[in-house]
Amino acid sequence: MPATLVAPHLPPTVLVEELEAMERAVALYASDMPTRYRLRGPEDTAVIGWITQGVARLGREEIRQRASRLLGHRKLWLRDMTTPEIDRRHKERFPSKRRLNIAESMASTTVMWVGIVPAARNLLAEIDGPCPRCDDAGKLWVNQVIDDASGWYEEGYVPCWVCQNGGAE
Repeated sequence: MPATLVAPHLPPTVLVEELEAMERAVALYASDMPTRYRLRGPEDTAVIGWITQGVARLGREEIRQRASRLLGHRKLWLRDMTTPEIDRRHKERFPSKRRLNIAESMASTTVMWVGIVPAARNLLAEIDGPCPRCDDAGKLWVNQVIDDASGWYEEGYVPCWVCQNGGAE
């Protein structure tokens, strides 16, 4: 019986246009990009090459998950709502703060060179751990003043603005 050749299954090629800015940043962080690299010219092809290298290294799904968690961390950080546990997991994924800042800066610059297709713009922020606002209940109890003059208000549960709707849009 003749031997059967089994071709290795290569991951499908991901075009840079199909990556949102945070995904590009994660890919750059995972690539061989030098941490002290400076852009060379108005459209640096080396940066695009490192993005594709990072995607090939981690895989499309891992890039997407890390980018979602990075976006969630950024949104919590901007509101001063990160917890020590969320910060610890973020530092495990991205130990070099300097490298991450450079990767994010370069990734945002690549958006000017290579636009993002509309289908790729649906990255949702993911909180890595329990929501610091509602403790994963997904809802908050609110007393909402409707009319100051009459003192009329409503109260009840509303969706948590941090962990619902893609992490506080």
